[in-house]
Amino acid sequence: MPIKIKTLVLLLAALAVTTGLAAENRGLILLQSLAVPGLGQIRNDRGYGYAMLGSEVAIIGSMLYLNAEQNLKAQEYFEYAIKHAHIQNQDYPDQYFRDLSRYNSSGFEAGGYNAQIRQEAMQIYPNDPVQQQIYIDANIYPDNYAWNWDSLANRRDYSKIRIQTQDLRDYGKLAIGVMIVNHLISGVDALRFTAQNRKGNVYLDIKDRQPMVKFNLEW
Repeated sequence: MPIKIKTLVLLLAALAVTTGLAAENRGLILLQSLAVPGLGQIRNDRGYGYAMLGSEVAIIGSMLYLNAEQNLKAQEYFEYAIKHAHIQNQDYPDQYFRDLSRYNSSGFEAGGYNAQIRQEAMQIYPNDPVQQQIYIDANIYPDNYAWNWDSLANRRDYSKIRIQTQDLRDYGKLAIGVMIVNHLISGVDALRFTAQNRKGNVYLDIKDRQPMVKFNLEW
């Protein structure tokens, strides 16, 4: 996930403790509410703060679960590729795993990744064998990155596991967005009950599979 969950939790806890050591005022109530949703509300006798705090615990729990499941799925498709595509047990960039799902092999035979690179070289540099070879050498996978799927069915099964992993990653990003919204709602509410003439709203939107937090505050 883009945000390390443990680091975030520790940061929020530290903010809560720090603000708890100082005298209560409007700014501190806002900071408490932003750091730990519901904290400022609870400390000012607003019972719904417990719901905000409970939501935060549930969201963090969901993030931890999704992160763990994503790691398990990533390990699953890696081990599946070792067994059925005969890749080596080493570190690879994510693009490599995507290419595994798109090509039957890494070779120059039909349906191979390197065959596609050679075809691209001929299209980009027609009648120029030297530039074609330079392009090929720069873009093909070397022998230590070689793969060859046992069957098309195996490659399709691998792709399904990859899709499941991506779905878990997307759910994790959404959970992060929901958590941010929960913090902002708590902060806006703190402004509302400490100064009735201030209004604000915050909501979550999704664009290109990425969560977006939109925030508006009227002073």
